[in-house]
Amino acid sequence: MQLNKITRAQSITIQPQLPCDFSINFSYQEEVPASDPSRIIRDFVESFLDLSRFPSLTSWNSTQFPAYQLLETSLLAMTVFGFSSLRELEDLSRYDMRFRFLLNGVYPSHQTYHRFFNSALKPCMEQIFIELNHYIELHDSVDTDTLFLDGTKLEANANKMTFVWMKSTRKYQTSARKKMMELLKQFKKWLTAHGYGERSAAISILQELDMDHLMTLDQVFIDTAEDEKIVYVAGRGHRKSELQRMHDQFRELSVKLQKYEAYTETAGGRNSFSKTDTDATFMHMKYDYYNHTGVFKPGYNVQAGVSDGYIRILQVTSSPSDSKDFIPTVERYRQKYGVYPQRVPADAGYGSYDNYCYCEEHGIELMMKYNLQEKESHIRKADRFKSYAFGKQEDGTPVCPAGHPMKLEKVTQSNKGLYPRTNHLYRSEHCQGCPLCRECTRSRKGRTMNICHDLERQKGIVRENMATERGQELMIQRSIQSEGTFGQLKEDYSYTRLRRRGKDGVEFELWMVAAGHNIRHYCNRKSQMKERSSHLN
Repeated sequence: MQLNKITRAQSITIQPQLPCDFSINFSYQEEVPASDPSRIIRDFVESFLDLSRFPSLTSWNSTQFPAYQLLETSLLAMTVFGFSSLRELEDLSRYDMRFRFLLNGVYPSHQTYHRFFNSALKPCMEQIFIELNHYIELHDSVDTDTLFLDGTKLEANANKMTFVWMKSTRKYQTSARKKMMELLKQFKKWLTAHGYGERSAAISILQELDMDHLMTLDQVFIDTAEDEKIVYVAGRGHRKSELQRMHDQFRELSVKLQKYEAYTETAGGRNSFSKTDTDATFMHMKYDYYNHTGVFKPGYNVQAGVSDGYIRILQVTSSPSDSKDFIPTVERYRQKYGVYPQRVPADAGYGSYDNYCYCEEHGIELMMKYNLQEKESHIRKADRFKSYAFGKQEDGTPVCPAGHPMKLEKVTQSNKGLYPRTNHLYRSEHCQGCPLCRECTRSRKGRTMNICHDLERQKGIVRENMATERGQELMIQRSIQSEGTFGQLKEDYSYTRLRRRGKDGVEFELWMVAAGHNIRHYCNRKSQMKERSSHLN
């Protein structure tokens, strides 16, 4: 006789323990509505989510506080309040009836939640978020073919006045190296004058000033002081010897060089970072607390892909602009869901040659606006000398404002981006003697234009797609859904600043916030559908 195997999800039950827990269970079943987020979360975790797939959750060693219970209460707090701190979670677990029911009457402390987040939930929260979206797809109609993309900047949890600017760092590093070379020259002369010619010859000024070389030079200073029987002194009433002064200056410069080297390694390819959150980059935001002087604030650029109001994918970067984040975000979407979206409506911040080529390569409709698209559609008389206002012949040759076709001068190939780009340089041969020349150009050799015909063709496709009724509706929905999602988080739930530090911690926090947003949106849609059906009946 074959027995049915009982899975972990089927074995999860909440058993009332008389006489205390019966009242909690009874009041929960009667007073909490069916569309309450706690019921949705419990159904998702206990009936849909397979916890055995996540080793970090299965290895959570706590019989008093099972992982599924802490996961349910964490998601419920993010759903109801947008974001909850560890101590707020502790209070909710003790005093909120829904939390007490999910926890079966136990009270985890904030330290328990802290250990659970860092050791168990953090490694698998992204995949749990993806499973939550699969659960929503089964119970709600979601248009996954369309992914509305937008980005926002969130302030990092970094202290004030902790900025490190790499331009200044490179300048200070160059100055310190020059001072070090001058000091070593002075030290070599001192060694030669005092009969240490071999030591002087062994010191190379041109050798790289890495840690090993600096430690070797420091030992030369120490050995020389011992041989000369020079005692280092400090404090008032003592006069330092020339060797000690050189040695002190050497150590001071060595510390600075090592600090600048560490800054360069930490920054990577960025122009700045914060000392208290080294993964955060200083970016321009709408408000700064440095007396409104325009000083940048440390933050992260967060990309969010939204479908029917549900956040489908997140990408955290340190890039101050959105253009370079399009391809990594869409690629991450494909890795998590196995397919590319059919269309990705986005604003002009994503319109670039590389992004258009990427979409054409993977069969994605071109629905990203580009810079100057609005100006091209409403050309004023004052803009007739702008390059985007020039007319074009059938072969793409630009025509100057005086009506003369420009001549192709040369064709160049650019490989700076992800995709090779062919640029055509045109020059006008009719500028001399033209009455419009003074308004059109200041060059004595004539007006020039650099055109990429592939990019112009892609821009034409974008204009055609957005000119249709469906394209206009998609762009309206982009403003409503993608920008509306950030508006809800920032304005309705005051989520404008991150709580965790480091890119890994920030991503974990955002996956939690996004999961709470999706559950909240799902509950609202279920309530709206129920109200509509009741009105129809």
